[in-house]
Amino acid sequence: MDDVLIACRAVQFASAMLTFGGAAFRLYAVEGGDPEALATFDAWLRGLLLVSALIAFLSGLTLVPIIGGTMAGSASAVFDWTTILAVLLQTSFGRVWRWHLLAASLLVVICAVRPVRPGYRVALAAFLLASLGWVGHAMIGEDRIGIAYAVNQSVHLLASGLWLGGLVLLAALVFQAMRSASGPEFAVMRAALQQFSRMGYVAVALVALTGIVNTAMLVGSVHGLIGTPYGRLLLMKISLFLLLVGLAAINRFVLVPRIARERKPMTGTTALIWTIGIEQILGLAIIAVVSILGTWPPAMHIHTH
Repeated sequence: MDDVLIACRAVQFASAMLTFGGAAFRLYAVEGGDPEALATFDAWLRGLLLVSALIAFLSGLTLVPIIGGTMAGSASAVFDWTTILAVLLQTSFGRVWRWHLLAASLLVVICAVRPVRPGYRVALAAFLLASLGWVGHAMIGEDRIGIAYAVNQSVHLLASGLWLGGLVLLAALVFQAMRSASGPEFAVMRAALQQFSRMGYVAVALVALTGIVNTAMLVGSVHGLIGTPYGRLLLMKISLFLLLVGLAAINRFVLVPRIARERKPMTGTTALIWTIGIEQILGLAIIAVVSILGTWPPAMHIHTH
């Protein structure tokens, strides 16, 4: 049961981050580019957002009976409608999750309909991702500290989605530019790379700051960080994040200036594809670690009890 829960949580996090990061990327990174190049990109983006929103909705539905089975301590409760309704209607998880599922279903509809204003997609996708910060903190409680944690976690997720979700769209633009070899697609990619790099400063800073707050609230001490399984797994997440930051620094200070000097995709663009690929692998590893951590009691809880 735990393995299924972890896998489902990972799919939920990844799809929500991709939906928000992709929808936001279209607004801040590629506005005002070549119309023909953007038309090709937009057609691909609509399909991607529809698929990711649908996966978010289906994995969100799947989580409900899994949570019910976990709470009941029985695999058979997964198929018990009484338990499923109790999870949705009588728990703090259910109160948040009903709105989460509504946002996911609306996103599916909006992504399937065209034309639609990109701002609607961004707003719904932001709510979808941010709502994940309001579940899974029962160990902390629902007082002011619990609310502060949920708000901080929502900001953490939104900043992570901007960064990791946007990487997928950036990779798509790089591939599109390399296929065309030159022309407007390459110009769109270079402009988007500049905008994404600027956004990255804000996203990385927010991820780091909110991550420090999360660590203080969930771990609370050096002993909790290095002396408990939860803390050691959190250290792994921090290490993966630092590797991501290192790769992002290479992109920003080495590859972006090199690509700005290129007239067509050359060595700088090829190197960028490799670094983006590694960043995405590290991002998926972080999502996997976060999905596991959400099923473990925080180190603070273990240490104080």
